[in-house]
Amino acid sequence: MTGFLHPTLSLEMQAVLRTGYGILLLFTLVQALPQARRFFVSDRWGGYARSDPRVDLVQNPYVMPVIMSLWFACALALVAGRATVLAALVNLVLCRYYFIGMRWKGVLRGMGAPGFMSYWLAACVFFLEYGLRHDPSGAVRTAALVGFKVDFAVIMLCAGTYKALVGYPQNDGMELGMINPWWGYWGRLYGRLPPGSWVFRLLNHLAYGTEIAAGLLMLVPATQVLGALLIFASFAFIAMHIRLGFLCEMVMLCALLYIPAGHPIDRALVAAVQVAPPTTDAAPAWLSMALAAGLYAYAALLPLAKAGQYYNFLARRPLARALQAALERYTNFFGIIIWRVFSVDVTNFFADIVVRDAEGRERVFAHPKRLEWSTRFRYWHVGEFICLASLFTTLKYYAGNRDLFVERVVRYARTIPCPPGGRILFRYISVRKDGAKFSYVPVAEFTVDPRAGTIEEKSLDPSFSVRAPSPVSPVHEGLKPGSYAPAETAR
Repeated sequence: MTGFLHPTLSLEMQAVLRTGYGILLLFTLVQALPQARRFFVSDRWGGYARSDPRVDLVQNPYVMPVIMSLWFACALALVAGRATVLAALVNLVLCRYYFIGMRWKGVLRGMGAPGFMSYWLAACVFFLEYGLRHDPSGAVRTAALVGFKVDFAVIMLCAGTYKALVGYPQNDGMELGMINPWWGYWGRLYGRLPPGSWVFRLLNHLAYGTEIAAGLLMLVPATQVLGALLIFASFAFIAMHIRLGFLCEMVMLCALLYIPAGHPIDRALVAAVQVAPPTTDAAPAWLSMALAAGLYAYAALLPLAKAGQYYNFLARRPLARALQAALERYTNFFGIIIWRVFSVDVTNFFADIVVRDAEGRERVFAHPKRLEWSTRFRYWHVGEFICLASLFTTLKYYAGNRDLFVERVVRYARTIPCPPGGRILFRYISVRKDGAKFSYVPVAEFTVDPRAGTIEEKSLDPSFSVRAPSPVSPVHEGLKPGSYAPAETAR
């Protein structure tokens, strides 16, 4: 119990964590820069965020360059080790706004899991740096280590548990993502294997089993390093196979939190990294006490928040009205989710995007994985596929809310250059297992008139419903974005 409540992290390991995060943040920003006019601007100016007065005040083409410059400066400061507390705080505010606050207000969905991990590590680095430099008592740093280590372990447990619930044990999981052109780097190679191949079966069992086992191991001080190494190795493999931005590298970086001071890995790092003792400028004691108390409270409330979400989702029932409202406000503020990342309802489809002119001539607009200057490398960035996946999973998650689907798809379509009188066509393609091979079957078309804001839906396969979840999925129609409570019709 002492090791759990009084964890240790060497100054050298913290410096590597901070510097590594700063480098990955720089890479994230550089990769997002060509897409910034869509990612960080409201639809009033052709971006992805839903326009309203408060959003437009920040997400406009005049303020955006200033924010991006400030964000780059924060990343550089974290790498250089200069003004780290201030840089970490500003970065945390920016990550919280764009990746959590905007999650339900734009089709980018806060950049999904890659955006969340950028925010999560931003918070972790801030509290560790604040504790090191402004709290001589060490209470904030200790509380941060306890809180973030518990949180990360729970994230892995939830991710693994959800995979176990949505078909991974039945071989419905990794294989679909690996051969999906939106997500897989080596789709042509893995597409040659039969769907029932032992390779896919092994990977599916490892996917959920490793996350569950590692999550449990990381909660126990005596086995935490083993759990961290499992996560590090598994996400190193994923990084080489699945397009997830810098999510995998950030998750691998999180494993450093579980290397205690004095461990052989830590000693090897200490021998290679020289860190000067920090200068402490003590903040008011009440502020440090409040931050430490808040971190412990977050860790204590995390199981309750997760239990409420899983009750909503699996029992398909809401809590009492006041409790449900409190649960949703709390979890949405901190970005706490069930972690439905890379599940069958996300990976068993993709969509071709076609621009059709007034004469009916068509050209394919989106070419996944191609570095095309004409689209500013648009379909190389994982954020685009998070956008597209969130558009069409709306049909499954909120099947009775057609207006929400139309609003999201039209907003996205308006970011695609379209000639006068033209249309944007989304051809929904189902990824199927047909005996000994995979197949890609067009099952529906959605033709968007960006100027009129209308959608025509055409079914190409009457036996298939784009609104139905996979047979192995527990997904049901939700009440609203940001809630796992069922819609009235789904109860």
